[in-house]
Amino acid sequence: MDERIMIIAEGLKGMNNSAIDLIKNGEYDKAQTMFESAESTCRLFQYNDGMGMIRASLANLSVMRGNILEALAHIEMAISCYSQCKERENACEMQRNIVMIALEAGMEKENSGDLEGALEIFERILPHLNEKRVALVSAEIKSLKEYIFHGGGE
Repeated sequence: MDERIMIIAEGLKGMNNSAIDLIKNGEYDKAQTMFESAESTCRLFQYNDGMGMIRASLANLSVMRGNILEALAHIEMAISCYSQCKERENACEMQRNIVMIALEAGMEKENSGDLEGALEIFERILPHLNEKRVALVSAEIKSLKEYIFHGGGE
């Protein structure tokens, strides 16, 4: 790796660690700002693995804030940035975890009567589910659409 990139990578790791400390202290907005600043630096130097690391951290932050769909968008970006297999595999595992959290959140929204919110989540995670879950969630999406758009039950 180019020496300049190594220096940048070390600085970015430091920023990432500082942002994690901010999260531990509950300073989510400051942490997000720090992550976004680090991502800008990565983009400037076309340091894709660094962008992947930052996006994975943003995904974690989004999960902590309860914004599952945003977390999914961040982890998808992280996966597309990573060039190294190990980091990509870790991000894919993280994506599977976020999808399961999202599935649970969708069910909670449906149970609480937020059918449109549940539908949005179910449609967003559908491409990431295994075959068995795809069949179940697809059936639920169909049922929700029928109820929402055709007044099922009224």
